[in-house]
Amino acid sequence: MLLEAASPQGNGVLMHLRFGDSLVAGSYPITAPGDSVTVPGAAVAVRYLLRDVARGFAIDSGSVQVQHDNGAITAHIDGSGVENAIRTPAWIDFRDVPLSAPSDTVPCRYQP
Repeated sequence: MLLEAASPQGNGVLMHLRFGDSLVAGSYPITAPGDSVTVPGAAVAVRYLLRDVARGFAIDSGSVQVQHDNGAITAHIDGSGVENAIRTPAWIDFRDVPLSAPSDTVPCRYQP
């Protein structure tokens, strides 16, 4: 599952949440950038503006707490990443993001 949040001012967050057959509420470890194998896991990137310069970094440690009910997902990201050689903490929340209907999804598996 891919969740993106962006503001008109240029700040944003991108989270790729990897899970097994179905989304389960709980804690998902943040994996290293480029790790597309670890399940369950999450990859998170942050973009922000400092004055008029775009900055960004990948969160490489921490966890994502996921809750879902009534067709919506809530996630709290608590982690850190290295930006300009400085370990930078990040706390991010997604709240009540609607999930697509099951009929609106396509399975990501080989179908002969």
